[in-house]
Parts: sequence; C-alpha cells; structure tokens
Amino acid sequence: MKVIIAGGGTGGHLFPAVALGEAMMRERPETEVMFVGTTAGLEARWMPQSGLRYELFPVHGIRGHSLVERMKALVEFFAALARARRLLGSCGADLVVGAGGYASAPMAMAAILARKPLVLMEENTRPGLSNRMLWRFAKKVCVGFDESAALFNSPKVVVSGNPVRFAIEPSPYKVHDPLQILVLGGSTGAHRLNEGVINALRNLREGVIKIALVHQTGEADVGLVKGGYAALGCRAQVIPFIDDMATALDRADLLVARSGAMTVSEVALAGRPAIFVPYPFHRDRQQELNARVLERRGAAVIVLDDENLGENLAAALRELAADPARLEWMASAARTAAKPDAARAIAKLCFELGAEERAAA
Repeated sequence: MKVIIAGGGTGGHLFPAVALGEAMMRERPETEVMFVGTTAGLEARWMPQSGLRYELFPVHGIRGHSLVERMKALVEFFAALARARRLLGSCGADLVVGAGGYASAPMAMAAILARKPLVLMEENTRPGLSNRMLWRFAKKVCVGFDESAALFNSPKVVVSGNPVRFAIEPSPYKVHDPLQILVLGGSTGAHRLNEGVINALRNLREGVIKIALVHQTGEADVGLVKGGYAALGCRAQVIPFIDDMATALDRADLLVARSGAMTVSEVALAGRPAIFVPYPFHRDRQQELNARVLERRGAAVIVLDDENLGENLAAALRELAADPARLEWMASAARTAAKPDAARAIAKLCFELGAEERAAA
C-alpha cells in the first residue's frame, strides 16, 4: 500500500503525522509512506534528519495576515496544489491522510480532485480551518478528543485519540522532594510562558529551593531562561528541545505547559497533573478548549496568559506543591482521558480504506 500523509507547520501537526506513518510501517513493513509538509514549518528542519521520505511545498497559512500576505498565500496554495496533483500521480498513492494545518490542505485538495480516499486527522478540540473546509469530502475524520465529535456531527467521525511517537508505560506516580517540574512551551518554545515561569518563581521567593525544573525553551530563549534561573538560585536543566519526551514526562511530578493538542494528549498518556497556560492569541481559543478536556476531569489547572501571569502561576504552583494528595488524584484523573492506541487504530482504518480502493479499481 502507498500512502501520502500531509501535515506540519508546527509539531502539533507534524508529529501525529509521523507517528501514524511509523505505525503503518510497523504494522505492515511493505507500506510505502511519503510525508508532505511546508518549507515554512518545523518539518523543514526536522525531516532532513529523520530518514523518512518527504516533500516540502512553499506554502503559508492565510489567517491573521495582511491582504497582500493573504494574496501571496493563495498564489502559493494553487502552486502547491499543482505540485500535489503531480506528486499524487507520480507516486501512485492509494490513500491520502491530512494531518491538519495549512500544510495539509494542498495535498488533501489534490486527493479530492483525483477522487482518492481521504482521511483527515483533527488533533484539536475545535477543528482548524483546513479541516472545517474539507471534512465533507473525506472518507473518515479521526478526532483526538471526545469533545470534537459533536462539532462534526457525522457518522464519518472516529474518536481515535491523537497518535504519539512513543509508547508511555507510566511508572507509579509519586511526588518527589524537591518537586520535579517540567516546563513545555511547545515544539518551538513560547517566549511569554518562559518569562512567566521565571516571574512566578521570583514571586515564590524561598519556595524555589523546593523545586527542580526541566525547561524546554525553544532555541531563542535558552540564554534568557538560564540566566533567570541562575539569578534565582533554582535547580534547572534548560534545553531548547526535548527529544525523549516519554522519559521527561515520566520523571515529572507536575507540568507547566502550553496546551496544544499533542501536549494535552501526552499528559493524559503519562498520567501527570498539569498547569496549562493556553496560547492567548487564537481567535477560536483553540488551546484553552484543549486544556478544558483535562480541567473538567480535575487533572489540570488553567492559568491565563495575561498581565498577571507570573503572580497567578506562582499562586497555582504554591497551592499544588503544598498538596501532594491532590497531585496524586490529578495524575489518576489524567489517565482517564488517555487513548494509547490512537496510531494503531488510525493505521487499521487506513489499511481498510486502501483495500476497498484497490478492490474497486
């Protein structure tokens, strides 16, 4: 079977795409997978070192830009669509999977025009623009959270969970002394969150001696965050990007993180309590709605990213650090949202659709 999996721009779309492709190749080693992304995304740096087959199209998102930038993005889109149609023809794919984000749209549209089976993955609680436009043309729509299914209201929807690239067998949860905190700003970091954490620890004052941190900053803020921790005398490992996320999650007592769909899914799989600081500038409150999935279960606390972030984050840290029993309960509650077999479930669905396509040909 030959499959094209398109998606990227951010790690939240790239890594589920890769997780699915790797699962398909594990299940059936003869499967040929081509990944498609954008030259403007994280995949442009990550894919060349991956050993995977890929193509990158020069395409950018349309939302939130000036009229001139939107017009340029449309021109890029139609050029990428032409390339996608040629790629679809040359590689003879049986199936196309759109993993979400603007990077997936040209390839998904090419599949629709060629009448190839299309599967869409929607990682977030609230569907993104590309999937809202294209889902009616898909054979199946695989969603990451139960809360997403009602927004499509279609028998096409499968609540699969979000595929991750690692298997997590969480160790029994136990609060350490000092408290082990993992800070995640997403695959490319988050400057406002990085500053907010430093300000929060400054507010905690003597409380920092009871905390040890691992902090994924993104490339730009490594020096800033290291300097902030050094000035506070806080034990911290500061790194731009965490490759072994499974181990980092397993060692953590508490996460402070943005609430991208994959972070929320990984927190649930690991069974760890979290303080989520949603990215504040999404028009549709995408990250906030993702965070609510675990907040409603009692597994997470939400702190808004506003002018009081440092003070409010300090208050949340102080409250949770003083209540190990609550942290243990939150960890248990997080596991109730986990869907550990997401990649395998979507792979199985793709194989079934591919077989139907070949039988009908």
